[in-house]
Amino acid sequence: MKKNLSFIPIIILILLLGAMLIYSKGFERILGSMFTSKFPEGSRTPLHVLFMQHMEMVVISSVMAIVFGITLGLFLTTSFGEEFKPSLLKLVNLGQTFPSAALLALVVPIVGYGIKGALIALFIYALMPIVYNVVVGIEEVPVSVVEAARGMGMSEWETYRKVKIPLAMNAILGGIRTSTVINISAATLAAAAGAGGLGVLVVNGVRTFDMVLILMGSIPVTVLAVIVELILEQVQKKLVYTGS
Repeated sequence: MKKNLSFIPIIILILLLGAMLIYSKGFERILGSMFTSKFPEGSRTPLHVLFMQHMEMVVISSVMAIVFGITLGLFLTTSFGEEFKPSLLKLVNLGQTFPSAALLALVVPIVGYGIKGALIALFIYALMPIVYNVVVGIEEVPVSVVEAARGMGMSEWETYRKVKIPLAMNAILGGIRTSTVINISAATLAAAAGAGGLGVLVVNGVRTFDMVLILMGSIPVTVLAVIVELILEQVQKKLVYTGS
């Protein structure tokens, strides 16, 4: 019963987000009744179009970060990658040190305006939590367990597949959760690089001091981030062995 109840907030938020996108004019009128808008006609681009652009950036950059981040994290914990770990971790951490806006400002002059620059910046920004959590998760697996696996004749690859990765899954999924939620919010700034998305409304609203436009963009982003966080939390609980 508790498991079924845990999905109720997710369903409610999905319905709320869907209502915002489908009935965007009504959503805009509600905000307009509370705040004065300098653009009564609203956004020229429909809200659902901006939302799909936002989702495209988040999905592509997150998948890239997950695949590359897990692969790199696992490599750094192997006997082959151990010597590269200090330098590569510093390099990955450097991407997180820069604010997302500064990262965009560095990437755009190289690749130009548009979705390519946004994807590269989001990929770099989302990489650190995944790589870090993979490394920490693998290294926290008890040495005695690893030695027992090797004593049973397992190769290094078999030890990773059957022992280390399953035991580190909680940390790995935690890194993916953090990375994805960061990406959803950071993608809002991609509008400044001409990549579109819900950030178009936020950026235009900030430029013109229009609260209606700001909220039209920021509320769906916030709701989306909460939905994804809650879904990934349920996935993590489902996949991770707790021993209970």
